Amino acid sequence: MSNPTPEAAAEPQPLLQPLDIQHDTDPADDHGPARRIPHLGHAVLFFSLAFFFILVTLSMGVAIVSRLLHVSTEVAAKDHPVALLGAQAVGYIIALLVAAWLFARIWEKPFPQGLEWNPLALQRRWVILLPIGVVLSIVAQFALHFIPTPDNAPVEALFTDARSAWATAGMAILLGPLMEEIAFRGFLLPALATAYDWLALERTPAGLQQWESSTAHTRAALVFAAVISSIPFALIHAAQISFAWGAVGVLYAVSLILSLVRIRTHSVACSTFVHAAYNLTIFAVIYASTGGFHHMEKLAK
Repeated sequence: MSNPTPEAAAEPQPLLQPLDIQHDTDPADDHGPARRIPHLGHAVLFFSLAFFFILVTLSMGVAIVSRLLHVSTEVAAKDHPVALLGAQAVGYIIALLVAAWLFARIWEKPFPQGLEWNPLALQRRWVILLPIGVVLSIVAQFALHFIPTPDNAPVEALFTDARSAWATAGMAILLGPLMEEIAFRGFLLPALATAYDWLALERTPAGLQQWESSTAHTRAALVFAAVISSIPFALIHAAQISFAWGAVGVLYAVSLILSLVRIRTHSVACSTFVHAAYNLTIFAVIYASTGGFHHMEKLAK
C-alpha cells in the first residue's frame, strides 16, 4: 500500500460532524466502545443527590429558624424566605460538589468535560448569547402580561422587602441557572437523547458498530430530549406561581430555547449564561420599577 504524499497529508480534511468530545478522537488512544455519558442512570443518581441535599438543608434551615425565633416550622417557612434561600443555596453547593467528585470517578474524566460544559464556546459566543437571554426574557415577560395569574402566589413572598429581593436575585442569577442547567441540560437532555437513540437503533451489525464508534446523537433524539426534558423544568416552577398553567407554558417555551442553545453550541456553559441573562433582565426590570427594591409594593399594582 502506497503512503500518502506530503501534500495530501498536509491538506486539511473537512469536518463532517461536530467534534465528539466524549470519545477518543485519536485512533492510537482508542480504549474500546464509546461511553455514552451521562445516561439515564447518571441522571437519576444526580437528581436523587440534589433532592436529598436540598431537602436536608431546607429542613435544617426551617428547624434552626423556628428554634431561634421560637415559632412553628410553618411560620418559619412562610415568614423567613431569606433564611430558606440561604439553606437552599447551601444544598445546591453541596449537591454540586458531591456530584463533581462522584461523577468524575464514575466517568473517569473531569466533571465539566463529561457534562460538555465547554467554556470555550461561551468565550467565543457570549456577545451573541447575552442579547438572546435579554430578548427572551423581555418576550416572556410581555407574554405573561396577557396570562392571568392568581394573587398571593408563593413567589410573592420572596419580594416583601429589599433584603429578600436581593437574596432572591442573587440566587436566581447565580446559583439557580447553574444548578438547573447542569440538571436539565447537562444530565437529563443527553440522557434522554441517548435512550431515544438506543430504542431507535437498528439491531444490525452496522447499527451496533455505529453505536460503539460514536456518542453523537441523532437530530430526532435531540428534539425528543428537548421536548421531554422541558416538562419537568417547567413543572418545578409551577408551585411558585400557584400552578398558573399559562405561565407554566411560557416557562416550557423558555426551556425549549435554552435546550436549543445547549444543542447548537454543544455547551452547558452557554445555556447557563443565557439562563442567567434571562433572570438578570427580570430583576433589572424589578429593580428599576421599585426604586432599587425600596418600594416593593409597586409590584402589586
